[in-house]
Amino acid sequence: MNGLTIVRYRNHRAFHRFLQVLLLLLSLANRGYAQDAAVEEDHAGHVPVISGGLGYIHIVDGGVTALEPQINPVLLLPFGSHVLLESRTDFTGFFQRQQLTKGPFAGKVFKTVEFAQIDWLADTHAIVSAGRYLIPFGLYGERLQPIWIKNLQDSPITATIGTRTSGSGDGLMLRGVLAQRPGYSVQYSSYFSARSGINQLQAARMAGADASIHLVQKQLEVGVSYQRFLQSREINSAATYLAWETPVAGLNLKAEGDYSYNGKGYWLEAAYLLQDLPIPPILRRTQFVGRMQQFFPEHGGGNGLPGIDTQRFDAGLNYYLRDDLRIVSSYGRTFSAQGNANIWNVGFTYRFMFPLWPGRSN
Repeated sequence: MNGLTIVRYRNHRAFHRFLQVLLLLLSLANRGYAQDAAVEEDHAGHVPVISGGLGYIHIVDGGVTALEPQINPVLLLPFGSHVLLESRTDFTGFFQRQQLTKGPFAGKVFKTVEFAQIDWLADTHAIVSAGRYLIPFGLYGERLQPIWIKNLQDSPITATIGTRTSGSGDGLMLRGVLAQRPGYSVQYSSYFSARSGINQLQAARMAGADASIHLVQKQLEVGVSYQRFLQSREINSAATYLAWETPVAGLNLKAEGDYSYNGKGYWLEAAYLLQDLPIPPILRRTQFVGRMQQFFPEHGGGNGLPGIDTQRFDAGLNYYLRDDLRIVSSYGRTFSAQGNANIWNVGFTYRFMFPLWPGRSN
C-alpha cells in the first residue's frame, strides 16, 4: 500500500486474556453497586461516551519533511455511579520522503494502547484504578500530551524522564483528594507497575507517587513527583512543576523541572489567548505560545534523552475556528554542539465527543 504498514497485534491471545481479567474485575466491582440502578431512575443515567481528538501536522525538521496524521479515540463506559471503564488508543502515522528531501513519501501507522483501566470511586478521597494507566509523573505526560490539549505539538526534551518505557504502567494506582478547604486542595497519586512485554501493553517495573496543592484564589497549582525504576539499572527520577492561571485573562503559565540518572532539565511555557482584548471578535480566537527549555545530560544521557547539552526555543500561533477545532503552527530552533536546527510545524486539531446512545430524559 505505497509503503503504508499498519502495526498489528502479534500477541492477540495475551491481549485478550488481559481484557478478560479487566472485565472480570469490573463485574466483581459492579456487583457491589447494583443498588445504584434504583437511585438512577430520577436522572438521565450514565451514558457511555466516545471522545478524543484527531489532527494532522506537517513537519519540517532540519530541512526534512514529515507528515503526521493522528487520531486518539477515548472510550468512557460507566457502570453505575462508582465504576468506570476508560481507555484511549493512539493511532499515529509518520511518513517521510524515501530520500529524506526528495522522492515519494513512505512510512507506517503506529498503534498504541495508552490506557485501559477500571476506576472504582471508593469515596471522595480515593479512586482505585486497575489495568493500564498513564504514569502520573510531572505535568506534561498525563495532562498535556493529547493532540487536542497541548499548545505546541512537539513534546519537551525531558518528556521521557519518569515515563519509561512506554509512558504507561500496568498494575494498580490509587489517587484522590487528600484534603479540601475553601482556599486550597491537596491531591495525591501513588502507583505500582509490573514489567510487561505484551505487544501494545509494554511497561516497566516501577513505583512512584505524585502530590500537588491547588490554591483556589491564586489559581496556582504546585506539585512534585517521585519514581523508582525497579528493573535493569534501578534509578530514581523526580519532577517539580507548576501551573498558573494568571490574573491576566487568557494568560497561563506552566513549568516543569525533571531530574534523573541520565540528566536534568526544565521547560517553561506561556500561552496567551486574546479572548478579552478590545479587538475585532475574529482576532480574539488567536493564541500566542512560547516555550523555552534546557537539558543537561549526566552519565552520557540516553533513554530518549540527548547526550550533549541542548537548548530549544519554540514560538507558536494557534487559531480557534471553534472551541473544538483549531489551526496550529509553530517555529522552533534547537541549539547544541552537534549543530543548530529549525523545526516548523503547521496543521489542525479537532476534539470530538458523542454518546453511544441517548440518555434517559426526566
